[in-house]
Amino acid sequence: MSRSLLRMTSPFSTKFIWVPLLAFCSLNSLLLAQDEEKPKKELPPVESHVLETKDGVFLNVKFYPGTKGKESIPIIMLHSMLNVSANSAVYTKLATAIQEHMGHAVIIPDLRGHGKSVERRNPRDINGRIEIDREKFSKAEFTSVVQDIESCKSFLRAKNDEGQLNLEKLTVVGSDITAILALNWAALDWNKPGKGLIRNGQDVKALILFTPLQSHKGLTPQLGLSHPTIKQNLNIMIIAGQQNPQYFSESKRIHNQLTRFHKDQKNTDGTINWSGTKLFLFGLNTGAQGSGILQVANPEPHPNALFYNFLINRLEKDETLKWSSRDPNAL
Repeated sequence: MSRSLLRMTSPFSTKFIWVPLLAFCSLNSLLLAQDEEKPKKELPPVESHVLETKDGVFLNVKFYPGTKGKESIPIIMLHSMLNVSANSAVYTKLATAIQEHMGHAVIIPDLRGHGKSVERRNPRDINGRIEIDREKFSKAEFTSVVQDIESCKSFLRAKNDEGQLNLEKLTVVGSDITAILALNWAALDWNKPGKGLIRNGQDVKALILFTPLQSHKGLTPQLGLSHPTIKQNLNIMIIAGQQNPQYFSESKRIHNQLTRFHKDQKNTDGTINWSGTKLFLFGLNTGAQGSGILQVANPEPHPNALFYNFLINRLEKDETLKWSSRDPNAL
């Protein structure tokens, strides 16, 4: 039986869900049944780092190292920016599950103005600090979050050159506002050189978007949605709670802008066409939205199951995405 099979009546249905070898919550027991006599593998410890962005923000991040070396997929997880209490903690369980059961690497930043990332360098005093007030964020401040994503990528690039992961399979997870930013940053990444001596772009190959918004304070995802590579060739999975019609319709509208460039999500037998298309939309049986979906008890289909299938079928199995050093001195 294939571990990549997920069956449902439609992309938005919550009935007749068949999830063999999918949900991380049951995956551990399945693995133990196979390897019950083996000692439990010790995972590398979670690392805490402070990165400085190009515009002087001190970005606190948590890094979950992968266990597959050059086969580890690097994943940047961007938390919600709608909720005033939002921070990176919402992704902790998911990141731990991905590290333990799939061996991939995850970096989770506290985005500027959130969590512990509340200071930036004072341009008038090199040793001074300025507090970041997220309550005053305008379109310009939200847009500047792409610098946070870029700093996370730079960190991962160094890990790539140490042989700890494969930057060629870079995946970004976004939620509501940061889903907009993930789409737009992907376009910026693909506008940079992807070949030659100085290669610093065209790394992101997949986006996982929790309830992407159409707009927020003038910020829209049109930069990403209008980019040829993003709308036609990138692997994109959208997850939203369908019991909130307003937010779910926004996610569907973004999905609808992309559907003409992709094959059908379902096979003729009703199973999900994980290996045959790059675009997916899943409506869950909840009114929760954004990364808050991860805090819902027993959602259907389960987000962990969707992550598992998406990462395996769209990235792990893609043999064209081979590791390479990004250090120009190594070429």
